[in-house]
Amino acid sequence: MPYPPNDGGAIATLNMIKGFRELNATIDVLAMQTHKHSFSIQELSDEEKRKISWHQVWLDTSIKPFKLLVNFLFSKKPYNAVRFQSKEYEKKIVELFAKEEFDIIQLEGAYLASYVELIKNHSKAMISLRAHNVEYEIWQRLAKNENSFLKKAYYKVLANRVQRMEENLLTEIDVLVPISQRDAVVLDFKNNEKVHVSPTGIEASKFIKNSDSTSKTLFHIGALDWIPNQEGLLWFVKNVWLKIKKEHDDWDFVIAGRNASADFEKELKKFPINYIGEVEDAHNFIDSHRLMIVPLFSGSGMRIKIIEGMARGKCILTTPVGAEGIPAENNKEIFICNNAEEWVKNILYLINNNDQIVVCGNNAFNFAQQNYNNQTLTSKLFEFYQKQL
Repeated sequence: MPYPPNDGGAIATLNMIKGFRELNATIDVLAMQTHKHSFSIQELSDEEKRKISWHQVWLDTSIKPFKLLVNFLFSKKPYNAVRFQSKEYEKKIVELFAKEEFDIIQLEGAYLASYVELIKNHSKAMISLRAHNVEYEIWQRLAKNENSFLKKAYYKVLANRVQRMEENLLTEIDVLVPISQRDAVVLDFKNNEKVHVSPTGIEASKFIKNSDSTSKTLFHIGALDWIPNQEGLLWFVKNVWLKIKKEHDDWDFVIAGRNASADFEKELKKFPINYIGEVEDAHNFIDSHRLMIVPLFSGSGMRIKIIEGMARGKCILTTPVGAEGIPAENNKEIFICNNAEEWVKNILYLINNNDQIVVCGNNAFNFAQQNYNNQTLTSKLFEFYQKQL
């Protein structure tokens, strides 16, 4: 369920839905209501329901240790995908296709792979995979960075299973819509004429430049139940932030995010940072702070929060993994740091040169406006679909 739009996946899905609505498409959304995305369609406003038919099925996707163990020992399917399998969801698909004929079925992510055969049995629609990332890469990278032998072994097995699932899915769909050009190359769909790269767009009303904040703060905002965010933040605090704080005690590092576990919160509180948890308005939070920090070493796809930060005119520092899929120029529209030394060097440079923070923020804003206008991107995808049909 893409409400509330407070994580990258929800934002990517909802903005595309809104873009299609403005193009006068007839849209049905069949969403999973989960413990992480528990928003009910009964809560939707009339404006949110305008031109969109919403359907919803409750699904418990929480991790069950016993089921995870059984899956690991006796199955070849990735547990991550198994968690999204539901008889009720299958039933709802059949009901929906009995009532409506569709031109396109757009799958929001590879974990819907188990439903493709059912869809084909009940619809002649073109099936599109909206690939938010290369899912198996996330687990490969987590395995590479993991110190625990057991976790490393599990991540490797999971990565292999997810890769097989994604490769099989690519043989079943009709068109591929990756989120970045890099992902299009990695996924290797074989038929370039049926591939359309469509990054996540930002609504025009959300482009508000605010690069002149004078607060002495570094900040991070993101889903804190996502392992790559946890991994990157702890690395940054230990290897970079403590050195910055030692030289500039008047500066602060503020972390905001949802669904942090008690153990992760406890770990964060060991350090001289300001952890505030989930915020009511992400844009207000972004606007009120100075330097945006996105320290990622795992993950895949495109960092939506970076695009959101750019759309607010923020100077952003990240890793090569964080910048993947975003063709911004290093040291101009974004700062890409390869190691702890570069992180410290770039942050100290910006702290001591406020004008460069403003320049980078302005460049980032212009870059985002030129490349990530939601209506422009959705219109191009709409034209691609019409051509394929």
